[in-house]
Amino acid sequence: MKTTSRSSRPWFLTILLLGSAITQLLWILMFVVLIVLSAKREVHQGLFPGLVMDYLQTGYLFITAQILLSVVCLYSIVLMWQQRKTGFYIYTANKVIVYFLPVLFIGYTHLTLPGLFITAIFLVAYGTFFTGQSEKRQ
Repeated sequence: MKTTSRSSRPWFLTILLLGSAITQLLWILMFVVLIVLSAKREVHQGLFPGLVMDYLQTGYLFITAQILLSVVCLYSIVLMWQQRKTGFYIYTANKVIVYFLPVLFIGYTHLTLPGLFITAIFLVAYGTFFTGQSEKRQ
């Protein structure tokens, strides 16, 4: 497995990857806290956004799936950090699944335009770096 130095990675890509990694870690932390508080029956409405409270009502299977998808997303971010195109493809597939998964469990009310817009911006931003790479970095 070939790793690359920070100097060969564009600074904008470094910022994107760090932001994405921090976001995924925060999602994982939020879901773990939600599970722990739920088990103790101490979940307060003001502590979590309404969307996350809907997630809790779907059950632990959905929340566990979200945690696993966040871990896969972190893995794809690590691959992109190493400038491997495979990471971009895993990230893209993961984000599509994460966007549409709530529809299966909750309903179409969770297809939000801001969520789609933010996801699309990140996919386009990462795509500009990874779709033109040569295959030898794979």
